[in-house]
Amino acid sequence: MTRRNMTNSGGSFDPAQLARKTKRWVVKVGTSVLTDDKGGQVSRHCVQAVASEIVSLCKEGKEVILVTSGAIGIGMGVLGLKHRPSELAKLQAAAATGQGKLVQWYTSRMEEEGFHAAQVLLTRGDMEDRQRRLNVKATLETLLKAGIIPIINENDTVSTEEIRYGDNDLLSAHVASLVGADLLLLLTDVDHLDGADGPLYLVREITPAIEKAARGTDKPSSTGGMRSKLEAARIAMAHGIPLGVLNGRGRLHLDGLNKKGTWFIP
Repeated sequence: MTRRNMTNSGGSFDPAQLARKTKRWVVKVGTSVLTDDKGGQVSRHCVQAVASEIVSLCKEGKEVILVTSGAIGIGMGVLGLKHRPSELAKLQAAAATGQGKLVQWYTSRMEEEGFHAAQVLLTRGDMEDRQRRLNVKATLETLLKAGIIPIINENDTVSTEEIRYGDNDLLSAHVASLVGADLLLLLTDVDHLDGADGPLYLVREITPAIEKAARGTDKPSSTGGMRSKLEAARIAMAHGIPLGVLNGRGRLHLDGLNKKGTWFIP
């Protein structure tokens, strides 16, 4: 198999089969998935649609950790900000304003469907300090054992530039490696990532050509983009964890898992 076929062809890979075989999932939801089509604001309806999908996965026997963006987007709406603040204090104010609403929207829907959730706010320092990292792992394992869905976000209200991940793609990859996840999904608003020669469907090696094609995002309330997803994929693949970049507007039930995504397979 040539390198081009390895990186740009779906081959015989079956995402639905992978989904059925795996149990512990980390699902990262980007702000773009939680944004409505009208006003461009993070909406309660979109958040609760994702909550229902997560519950559906749990009902199908999966252990799911949700890593979610959206707090800053909600806070921006409340504060009347049209663009993501660059000043740290304003960023933290937006995060503080939006985080409570975000978690409330998730938990209210999950509880309606018979599941409880727990908020976990993390910084890079929590993941890099050995004892704190072990404490995080123990907490997540305890929640999963109790059937409670962990909802993770970066603790933007206390993070400084030195201890920030900056986007949840990287945070989700580190969480996946921490808990020994079987699968990591990054939900966004596109069907797949694009390389220099067209759509990427199946990637077994992150080549210089793929890296060159990567770029950030120009969305006003988002961070990341293809570049951060490649960095997350590199971390996941190093730990033997398959990673899928999928359009989060579609359903996640096991037999209908979106096959148009980009899959990074270690």
